[in-house]
Amino acid sequence: MNRAIYPILSGALAQERQMQVFANNMANVNTAGFKQDGQAFTSVMARVQASMPAFGHSVGFGQQIGVSPVGSAERVFVAPHAVHTFFEAGRIRITGNPLDTAIQGSGFFEIKTPQGVRYTRSGMFSLDSQRRLVTNLGYPVMGTKGEIKVPPGTIQVNAQGAIDVDGRPVATIKVMEFPADHMPQKHFEGLFASESATPAKNPQVQGGHIEESNVNSIGEMVKMIQGMRNFESSQKLIQTLDHMAEVSIRDVGRVL
Repeated sequence: MNRAIYPILSGALAQERQMQVFANNMANVNTAGFKQDGQAFTSVMARVQASMPAFGHSVGFGQQIGVSPVGSAERVFVAPHAVHTFFEAGRIRITGNPLDTAIQGSGFFEIKTPQGVRYTRSGMFSLDSQRRLVTNLGYPVMGTKGEIKVPPGTIQVNAQGAIDVDGRPVATIKVMEFPADHMPQKHFEGLFASESATPAKNPQVQGGHIEESNVNSIGEMVKMIQGMRNFESSQKLIQTLDHMAEVSIRDVGRVL
């Protein structure tokens, strides 16, 4: 088999992985607080022997597959490296629900989950049967003094995250920040995890609003089309090399 197929195959697999990231972004274009991802890649240099070693005796197939064919001593492959998250803010949309809350600028809401403390930019909040402020997944939203319980009455969230009921302060939503070089990592269910959180010094929130996804649907669609074309090009190159090998085996060695 032509060894050139392997680097091309690694590129095709990399394109497939990138398209999965694009598809996930597209699937969450309407998910509140979702942050767009981008796939990073790295080049891998594979060094092989320049010539086939000589054996004084016959070897089995299991040993033969480890023998490097004659050719260049270096091959370059591409491999997925990491998925990077873009934390640019999404568009803020008014909802009319007084419990919905959007963060302006940096910061995350702190959420209590069975797996521990997690963070989110999605402020689609509601009250559970115990009148606790919870996320759309039912996880309690943390305040500066613990879980937030909201008594009956007219609810209003001010610009600092304080919750007032009938004009009386009840609790303050906790907003956490992260250093630019230690941003949280995506976890399950669209939440983020980190151990570098610190309370925001001057949080700015908007009650009755939510932050939409920061995914640009048109831009992601263009990227998907480009990725599909790149994948198809790799596929055609592999088919061409395979056809060349077939012709070499069938015709070049034929005795006329």
